[in-house]
Amino acid sequence: MHSSEYDAAMSLQTKINLIFALVSVLVLSLLVAVQIQASRSSVREEIGASNRIATQLLGRITLLYSMRGLDHLAGFLKETGRVRANEVTLRDNAAHILYASPPSTYKQGRDAPQWYAALVTPELKPQTILLQGGTLLITPNPTRAVLDAWDELREIFLGEAVLLLVANLFIFLIIRRWLAPFDLIRSALRAIERGQHQVRLAPLAGKEAGEIGRAFNHMAQSVEESIQVRHASAEAQARLAAQREFTGVLHQRIEEERTALARELHDELGQSLTAIRSIAKSIMQSPEIKGRPPERSVQMLFDTAGLTADALHRMIPRLRPIQLEGMGLVDAVRDLVADIQLRHPTLKIDMTFDAYMPALPDALEISAYRIVQEALTNVVRHAGATQVMIGLCLQNESLCMRIADNGGGASVTLVRAGHFGVRGMRERAESMAGSILFRTSAEGGLEVDVTLPVKKVAG
Repeated sequence: MHSSEYDAAMSLQTKINLIFALVSVLVLSLLVAVQIQASRSSVREEIGASNRIATQLLGRITLLYSMRGLDHLAGFLKETGRVRANEVTLRDNAAHILYASPPSTYKQGRDAPQWYAALVTPELKPQTILLQGGTLLITPNPTRAVLDAWDELREIFLGEAVLLLVANLFIFLIIRRWLAPFDLIRSALRAIERGQHQVRLAPLAGKEAGEIGRAFNHMAQSVEESIQVRHASAEAQARLAAQREFTGVLHQRIEEERTALARELHDELGQSLTAIRSIAKSIMQSPEIKGRPPERSVQMLFDTAGLTADALHRMIPRLRPIQLEGMGLVDAVRDLVADIQLRHPTLKIDMTFDAYMPALPDALEISAYRIVQEALTNVVRHAGATQVMIGLCLQNESLCMRIADNGGGASVTLVRAGHFGVRGMRERAESMAGSILFRTSAEGGLEVDVTLPVKKVAG
């Protein structure tokens, strides 16, 4: 595991406790080092002073006793006993030991560890006193002083260790209490991650934790509201898409029924009216009827059948634009414009089309034709316009249409009021995944801008 991964895996509480423990170890080590240095200086001072005093005293005493002989001096040393922190040895000139200090009874059987003794024991040279017939050797022995220093260091070390252990435990509990709110924050964040966006934090102890808790609650509230808005928007979009799909299917079914009805009227009723006129004409030419009173009734039947046939021929294009089947959208619009101008000669209609308009899907052509038809119907019925501009073009894989008039604004009022024809145009455009915009034209009337995607409809 890399150090960065290890650090990431460690909690903040663990890091703080480790840092405090490391500082405690460093402080304890520093105290031990200072104590060892102080003990070294103390032992050197104590043993050095003791050795000098013992050397001076024994030097003067041995001068007096050595005149009586070395045996007399050895007896004196035995009576004197052990000199603290020194080893006294009396030898004759033949190197025979006449006297040696007895072992120390102070803390007998115990010694400081070798590593500690090596650190603390000073380097002191033995002192030699020359006598008549022999020598007196006084050697410093710091082992007891070193043992005292070791015992003192051990007591200090144990005391400090217990104190630092208690302090570490206290710090651990305090930090655990201080950081407890952050565990709650972490749990809440994980709950948010699992999708539980309704989770909120109670007021947390501590200034920083309290501020973070309030910020978390604000964030969670914003996230929940945003998700609710997205869900509501998605549901609205789904409903709108379903409604558009339903509207498209409805318009398709209506067009299919209109087509079927137009064909039935053209094929059945049209032929029947033609047959009635033919029969009436034959009856009128018959010698039994011609010039007699029934001739007038037959003539009325002939004329009525003709008027009905004319009305039928005017009705069929409204049910189904027959021009679309053979001529395409542009020619069908031209034919529609020609028919309107024939019935309204004071209305001038200008048309602008692309030089080349390819064949479009049937559903798109029908919707576009119906929108133009409804827009022109509104102009004729409500606008009081004298001029209309119609434009059709293909742009960015979409059919773009513009119908604008110079009317007095009555059509704009109808748009604002939600007129049925306006709603029908909007529904047709949306059912084709397109858009329609109503606004006041530069001439003061109504302008209708329509965009119908070709690809989506074709697909």
